[in-house]
Amino acid sequence: MAAAVVLGVVGGGAAGYAVQAAGPPTPPPPLTVAQPQYPAARAAAPALSPDQDDMVRTDGDLTKLLLPTPRGAGLAYGSGSFDSWQDIARFSEGFQQPGAEFSWLLDHNFRRAAVASWDQGSQVCQIQLVQFDPAEEANSLLLIQAEETYAKTWASGTSVSLPGSDVGKVFPGAIQHSADGSNFYQGEGLGVHGDIAVEVYLQDSSGPVSEQTVQTLLQNQLERL
Repeated sequence: MAAAVVLGVVGGGAAGYAVQAAGPPTPPPPLTVAQPQYPAARAAAPALSPDQDDMVRTDGDLTKLLLPTPRGAGLAYGSGSFDSWQDIARFSEGFQQPGAEFSWLLDHNFRRAAVASWDQGSQVCQIQLVQFDPAEEANSLLLIQAEETYAKTWASGTSVSLPGSDVGKVFPGAIQHSADGSNFYQGEGLGVHGDIAVEVYLQDSSGPVSEQTVQTLLQNQLERL
């Protein structure tokens, strides 16, 4: 029986070899892999023009991207011009703790700031564009998130999300403040455009500042960017 098993294995192997030898040779698989093909339209996409390239526009004169002064408006108290540049030291002076703010901005790659302000009737408006290094644009969001705490104290305890924005907030001016013998309300709007933090402040001595008024001002500034 053992001899029969061995003969069967050998015979089967020989028969299999004979069948393979009689068939046509099988070519080996190719050694190279076909390279990926890209659509011609993708390879030949035209470069953006300067007016379409967001980086080009926001890398230029930032004061030109501030909202223009409304017709009939005057200079805000203490302002020498309707719009101006602010370096890190000048911008830090507007905070309750200038030294701490200076250090924070320095550590978070502050680049520059542009400010517009005007006085119109009972209202005083100020818009700040704070730009960080493009490689650290997430810091623009950190700045307005920190500003929300201040806004809840000075504007109102509640905020409304800006339509069409994931991070924009509107704070109507519902809290009355007193300074230099006069009363006023202050509404605020906060938003982000890439590496630029947008802060809008609107004071009114005649009464509360509506949500819609602040929202319109903030939306107009963001759209201009």
